[in-house]
Amino acid sequence: MRKKVCVNNLTRYLGSYRLDKITAFIIERFRIERKEKDRVKDSTINDDVKFLSHIFTVAIKEDIVDTNPCSQVRRLKVIHTRDRILSPEEIRLILSLPQDKDRMMVLTSLFTGMRLNEVLGLRWTDIDFTRDLLTFTQSKTGKLIAMPLSDYLRGELHGYRSNDAADRLFETRDITKAVGKKYSEHFSHLFNGLGMHNFTFHNLRHTFSSLQAELGTGAVITKDLLGHSTLDMTLRYSHPGLDSKKKAIRVLTDHVLGMGNNAGLAIAQ
Repeated sequence: MRKKVCVNNLTRYLGSYRLDKITAFIIERFRIERKEKDRVKDSTINDDVKFLSHIFTVAIKEDIVDTNPCSQVRRLKVIHTRDRILSPEEIRLILSLPQDKDRMMVLTSLFTGMRLNEVLGLRWTDIDFTRDLLTFTQSKTGKLIAMPLSDYLRGELHGYRSNDAADRLFETRDITKAVGKKYSEHFSHLFNGLGMHNFTFHNLRHTFSSLQAELGTGAVITKDLLGHSTLDMTLRYSHPGLDSKKKAIRVLTDHVLGMGNNAGLAIAQ
């Protein structure tokens, strides 16, 4: 999928040039336009140029061109941080993933802020489709968390459930460290294949938190959603502040889906 995205971008900006007419100057202009018009990260632009360089390498072997102008273009410096979050383009890639378990796990974390082990341990009995609530035990604190479900995530879960009648949504084995590590490595490989380098499943939680702050959600509500405040067993029946949490989830969902729609994707809401 990432390769297809690269081809589309290169065609959009450089498709009018013959391969032997593309120079380092043209490539530099391409990078600037990608940055200013598409507002993508430097790492994404580096991936585009890397793929273009591969095309030139093949063309040289076939005696189509003599030189690779990409060799004259220095890679953009990319600073990686532990709290890396998704860019709008990366969110669009995630929303367009195939309708399978991987996508459903990613969406669950992106729209709830749940950790990987918490997502893996989800059971269908944890989801109240009537009241649009997802209840789970936080892996770090053992606290019970009541998370509102947006219309979008509820619909995605409904569709996914029709394909799987098991008690647990994603994993039937005990959620051990070994199982969690295997899934963590799997998703890191998946994200890397999409061009989302240095991105882990846990960064979905950082994205959830960052977007809530960006959208003006109050610190108290955000902490409550992330399970940083004290909650007790009465949450299963009584949910103080739930209206505010529902609003925060709804606003975030509309914002994320808006990113996908802006890219021309037909995303069901």
